[in-house]
Amino acid sequence: SHEMTHIHHLTRPTRPATVLSSLFELPIGPLVLKCPRWVTEGYATLAEGRLTGSGRPHSALRAALLRQWARDGMLPAYEGLDNAGGLYGGNLAYLVGSAYLEWLERQRPGQPDLLRNFWKQLASRKGRSFDAAFLATFGFSPQDGYRRFTAETAHDALEWETRLKAQGLREGEILLRAGGALRNLEVSPDGTRILASMEGRGALGLRVWNLGQEKKKPGKAPRPDPLNGVADVAPDVPSRRPAAELPLLDHRLPQEAAWVDDHTIRFRIRRADSEGVQHLQPALWRLPGGVETGPGTLPPARWKGLEPVHRAGLWVLELDGKPVPLPGHPIGRAFLDEGRGILWAACEVEGIFNIVKVPFTREGGQPRFQEAQVMTRTVAGAWNPAPSPDGRTLYFTTPDARGMELRKLDLGLPPLQAGPAPEVRIINPRTVMAPPLETVTMPRQTGPLPSVPYRALDNQWVQMGSGATLTPSGTSYQMGVSGSDLLGRFSWHVLGGFGDAAGPRGAVAGFSSSAWAWKPSLSLFSVLERPSRQRFEPRPGDRERRGGELAFTWDNLGETPFWFSPVVAAERVEALDGAGGTRTRSLAGLRAGAKVLWARGGWGVSVSPAVQWFPGRTTGDGSGTWNLLRSDLAVLLENPAVPLKLRASGGRIANGAGSTAPEAFRLGGVTTSLVPESLDCGRIEQVALPSGLAAGDRFFRWRGEAGGILRAYLEGTSVWSAGLARGPYQRVAGVEFAMDNPLGIASEDVLKRMRIEAGVHRPLDGVMKRRTVATFTVILRP
Repeated sequence: SHEMTHIHHLTRPTRPATVLSSLFELPIGPLVLKCPRWVTEGYATLAEGRLTGSGRPHSALRAALLRQWARDGMLPAYEGLDNAGGLYGGNLAYLVGSAYLEWLERQRPGQPDLLRNFWKQLASRKGRSFDAAFLATFGFSPQDGYRRFTAETAHDALEWETRLKAQGLREGEILLRAGGALRNLEVSPDGTRILASMEGRGALGLRVWNLGQEKKKPGKAPRPDPLNGVADVAPDVPSRRPAAELPLLDHRLPQEAAWVDDHTIRFRIRRADSEGVQHLQPALWRLPGGVETGPGTLPPARWKGLEPVHRAGLWVLELDGKPVPLPGHPIGRAFLDEGRGILWAACEVEGIFNIVKVPFTREGGQPRFQEAQVMTRTVAGAWNPAPSPDGRTLYFTTPDARGMELRKLDLGLPPLQAGPAPEVRIINPRTVMAPPLETVTMPRQTGPLPSVPYRALDNQWVQMGSGATLTPSGTSYQMGVSGSDLLGRFSWHVLGGFGDAAGPRGAVAGFSSSAWAWKPSLSLFSVLERPSRQRFEPRPGDRERRGGELAFTWDNLGETPFWFSPVVAAERVEALDGAGGTRTRSLAGLRAGAKVLWARGGWGVSVSPAVQWFPGRTTGDGSGTWNLLRSDLAVLLENPAVPLKLRASGGRIANGAGSTAPEAFRLGGVTTSLVPESLDCGRIEQVALPSGLAAGDRFFRWRGEAGGILRAYLEGTSVWSAGLARGPYQRVAGVEFAMDNPLGIASEDVLKRMRIEAGVHRPLDGVMKRRTVATFTVILRP
């Protein structure tokens, strides 16, 4: 419901439609361009609650976080609503955005279509900005309305705090405050340590803390200042470092962690099979040693940690393969203490989640639960109960605006009784307290859902396709149409190229399909290249090329992904400058590559080798056989600061004896969308240099990069011929903005078919020395 709301909301077109939108049917409406993130995500979150009667607008977690942020004076400023940083920063747009939109609706209770009118204002032909449309709809600016919303939310949060304090708080003793969300707590069998799964930006993985008193280092005790005689006050939250940490393993979070014994923790980790499907595989973490992955079976967990499931309006536990109804509405993990006959769970008590104790007895093998006994009364809420093995202490978590707190509770205390509560004045109860789950009447499908065979041609999405190369070797634009179905079983494009005299100019038509394990692709092209018209360093070799490429690609998407692609290609080349005549080039060969990754937390190394091997033949005015081999090795050094990449590549061409038109590597220029990669295999791409700056049958290149999408680089390339000394390096330094995944899809297949780069470069040698070159390239492949 959330994502479908995005589709219906953000594709709202301009009304009445403009000539441009009618002509091109662009899928980008005015709301995409105008709305900040807190509006788009906040509205989809609001809709998910109203469509389902549950979701985040009805969750105790949203209410708890809003209460805590307001109590601590840490509700974000309006300018920070779109922020994605910090512990809960990525959720600000969802949680605070949806609550603010609800508040806006409550300001005009007699206008049920208030938000719909707002969308109409934004999509109007008047072309109003977001702030202007907001003012026209609500009568005040978004900043002014948000300030009032935060003031009322802080008032309500403090009113609830006053009420609960009057009833008597029982929040336990705080042990530590973590910088991430703590989940799945469990105490070790000897009761000396606690395990938790931490989820937070930059703090993902498993953590183990000692539960005993922290040993203070000598000389660290508070002492009076010799100048004023005043001793430092100890902080309200003790500082505790984890005794052991297990970070992300190859960028994956350990899951379902549980103690096996005092020194061993079992967990599961996601691993991909050959088709890229993720499967949970068992592993062991031995303290203080390392990790053992892939044992056939895992030792049983000491505790029965259970995940409640919501069915038919009731929360149930799967016990012995049978659903058992639970009292209240527990969330997260529940703990079943069979020996003492107690279920520990987090249940909603008067709108706030607290820890409850539910005694049970076994009757005929089936547990029979008694009335729940409330053990905590907190303002923020209590989650993740984890009792100690001796049954004297229970550990739990509470959310906080600065992190998540771990607390402990003495189980010798009696259960809490519901006492009289003082009257409080709450302005917006649905903001700081979770509204109850609602029954939403929606049409229900009776019987099996209708189904039809999937046909790629019936599910085509046709749109404009475009590419461009703006470099010293020429300016070229490619425009056309492209189409694809949802599963990529038939993707195609037809592009026409035009540009300056150097070009290239021409046309290409291609298709690809992922319907089989061997994915076919076909490209047919006709292109005109005029390096003699380059702005810098004109070179002979104007030619017209016509031909095609047929390739089949096989991918293994497992833990060590690799791919290889047999290729056949041919082209007819007609020289336009009177030298070289007409010849035909054909080749049949292989492209292949792989990636090996090792990573722990924010540190890692990935090695990516690739190779191209193309035996070929040239006939006509230039005849002879040749064999081209080029390889590439990239090593990425991941770290929490700046990723570093080191790359080395080289190649050789063996021309047959008596060849009258020997093949050669040529430095400079850029591949384009118009020519298949295999038929441009002799080009050593460098966008900052004109095409054909150097030529030879040998080359070597080194390159260093620092950064990710925005990166700085320095490279050097040497091109020479067999039997001669290696020539000097042509060095280039620069800064590039490269969208490694422009479509936002985690698919290597997409990366092979699309490339977007913009850069500023500075050649350090040769004819382009001391020139600053700006370039832009968009390369499309079928």
